[in-house]
Amino acid sequence: MTQEIYDVVVVGGGPAGSTAAEKLAEKGKKVLLLDRGGRVKPCGGAIPPRLIKDYKIPDSLLVAKATSARMISPKNKKVDIPIENGFVGMVDRGTFDEWLRQRAQAAGAIREVGNFSELKELDGLVEISYRVRGKAQIGEGELKKVYARSVIGADGAKSGVGRAAGVAGCAEANYVFAYHEILRKPEKTSIDYDASRCDVIYQQQVSPDFYGWVFPHGDTLSIGTGSADKGFSLRNAVGHLRAQIGFENAELIRHEGAPLPMKPLKRWDNGKHVVLAGDAAGVVAPSSGEGIYYAMLVGSSQQVR
Repeated sequence: MTQEIYDVVVVGGGPAGSTAAEKLAEKGKKVLLLDRGGRVKPCGGAIPPRLIKDYKIPDSLLVAKATSARMISPKNKKVDIPIENGFVGMVDRGTFDEWLRQRAQAAGAIREVGNFSELKELDGLVEISYRVRGKAQIGEGELKKVYARSVIGADGAKSGVGRAAGVAGCAEANYVFAYHEILRKPEKTSIDYDASRCDVIYQQQVSPDFYGWVFPHGDTLSIGTGSADKGFSLRNAVGHLRAQIGFENAELIRHEGAPLPMKPLKRWDNGKHVVLAGDAAGVVAPSSGEGIYYAMLVGSSQQVR
């Protein structure tokens, strides 16, 4: 075989994949970090002090610091909870994830933008096929193939890598679909909005089976919700939240949607050369769906032969 062989190909450049690529490259492994590009995950962007410390996140990446959280019950009872250890950092996932990818590259990982297509076991290696046109869908763009001794699937919930590798339970895992909007914070804000507080809302009109959120991002904010009910309108629910805090006319910067796992898979690997990490493995806090810290923890723990 004359093609280049990597020790590991990491599919997915979010917190799990980027951290895995960085740590493996630091250990001298030959790493390809494959990220499809042009996508920002819908996420409130909260990172705890432990993550900031353990992974040396610079203060410049924090767009806000939340010092309290407000829980709002189905009966509209509001309970404010001070944040332990001072604050929770808030990040913009577009900027934060790209910074992590650049750090992996600085550690020695090779970056490629492309969409994962398929993988095959071949002579003790894994053949990974992907399309290299930035935002291409499967079936478009130039098809490339690389070979690896191991593959890490960090490509999010409903992982294409996990399904292609036959990871048990991957296709049947439980998910909610999340949607959020990033808004420009108006000069004048409602008394119901606090730029140092994260609001978590458990109300039927916001979500019948998950929760909604209003998270400060400095000059912007993230308003979102999620549900496993395919008939529930997430956009209408977010519109309801915007109206509740008087932001119905705020400038919309962008919006995103994606599936979020509800619990870890029972098995994260296929028993051969493929292992999953982050949302692909369902690594989240079951009560909240928060997963950035857990994704990076799993990513930094990856071992390859």
